[in-house]
Amino acid sequence: MKQKIRRAFLACVVGTSCIVIAGNTWAQDYPNRTIKVVVPFAPGGGGDVIGRVYAQKLSEALKVPVIVDNKPGASTMIGSDLVAKSAPDGYTILLNVPLLVQTPYLYSKMAYDPLVDLTPVTDLNSSPLWFAVSTAKTGARSLKEFVAQAKQHPQDYNYASIGAGSSGHLLGYALNEANGLEMMHVAYKGSSPATLALMAGEISAVFLDYVTLKPQLASGKVRLLAVTGTRRSSLTPEVPTLAELGYPGFEASVWGALFVPSKTPHEIVARLETETRKILAQPDVVAKWRELGYEPGGMPQAQFTAQLRSDSVRWGALIKKTGVKLD
Repeated sequence: MKQKIRRAFLACVVGTSCIVIAGNTWAQDYPNRTIKVVVPFAPGGGGDVIGRVYAQKLSEALKVPVIVDNKPGASTMIGSDLVAKSAPDGYTILLNVPLLVQTPYLYSKMAYDPLVDLTPVTDLNSSPLWFAVSTAKTGARSLKEFVAQAKQHPQDYNYASIGAGSSGHLLGYALNEANGLEMMHVAYKGSSPATLALMAGEISAVFLDYVTLKPQLASGKVRLLAVTGTRRSSLTPEVPTLAELGYPGFEASVWGALFVPSKTPHEIVARLETETRKILAQPDVVAKWRELGYEPGGMPQAQFTAQLRSDSVRWGALIKKTGVKLD
């Protein structure tokens, strides 16, 4: 019996050693083949554009092909699940947004846990969301005026989002709650139809990104009243943050970030983080991000991991209040 136990122990030690050696070998030899960046969105959108710029730059930095693999659908769960279950070798990378940590609260069952089965690398970009109103629907030039009008004529005021459970939906719900408003939520199938409805006066307000709203501002049909985040955006320095207007809890920004399967060797994660931060500092990348209405990312991994967990708690609390479920 003792001999059997000794053999089992030795086999375990040898097996563990082999895993460690294999992991070290992967890290030392990394990369030596094609890397795949999984983008859980359809081609052509902001996430896809960022993914393709990043893939090209990473290919130049690592001297290996880097391709984008679009896997849209199921609130980004199809692409996220694929990466979570991929080999932890640094050759499959996920690019995702806050929906990654919102989905566990929106769906009763998931095939993976984003905080357990994926390791954050760093953020690629960040962006607040702007609270925009339709000038055909309201003459308000400040959030205070808008709230007063919405209280006076509650039946005439509503807000749009790009879908139930989206960041825009949750922020609109929080604004309702903070002011005792009764604005009805109207879900659209994307930012374009929501913006068209805003311009036409079909809806009163919306929380959206600047790259979507910017082309409409010159027409005078859309007005920006506030912005999320901890400080005013350099894109719209005249627009106050919700926090400075007396609304705590609206500090969260929308980000795009990179993730790899958990158990990916630390050396590989660190290499990807280092190369990504170098890419994000390149002048042409900074210019492209600003053109899209984004701020370059590049947080240290530990800092972004902490933010990810904080965002999960914040969005989870809001989702539970709304009672939204997508299954």
